[in-house]
Formats: sequence, structure tokens, C-alpha cells
Amino acid sequence: MMYLTIIFISPLYFLIRQKWGGFILNVILYLFAWLGLMTVVFFWIGIPFWILAVGHAGWHLRQELMEKHAELVATKMAEKMKEGNTGKKN
Repeated sequence: MMYLTIIFISPLYFLIRQKWGGFILNVILYLFAWLGLMTVVFFWIGIPFWILAVGHAGWHLRQELMEKHAELVATKMAEKMKEGNTGKKN
């Protein structure tokens, strides 16, 4: 569901996450994209701005998912190390 939000309304992703700097940057990119896409003359200028807005939100989501995954792996490794240390007899 979050991927659809990023593709169609990318500033909403940052608003949900309360990332205000990313929200302001993405709103600016998104507005330029819409201004370009709404006019026939500047249609081709709007597409790169939309791609930048979606890329910005997608990159942020991917970074967030990787951080969660790294924390999960570190927690599991710490548990395994504790199990290994308590189970050993010297």
C-alpha cells in the first residue's frame, strides 16, 4: 500500500512519516511535476520532476526498510551470541 502512495501521491508518504524536510522538498518537486503535466507545452518537463519526487520517496522508504532489517539481524545475532556464551562450559 505504501508503494502506491509513493507512486501516486509521494508527498503523502513524508506527511505520514512526519519527515518535514523531505515533505517540503517532495511537495516542491510534485508541484513542478503537476504544473508541467497539466500544460500541453511543458508536459515533458513535468515527467522528470515526477520521477524525482517518486525516486526521492522510494529511496527514503528503501533506506527505512534496510535500517529495520539491520536492527532485526543485529538483535538476532546478539541473541545467538548470548545463547552461545551461556551454553559453554569452561
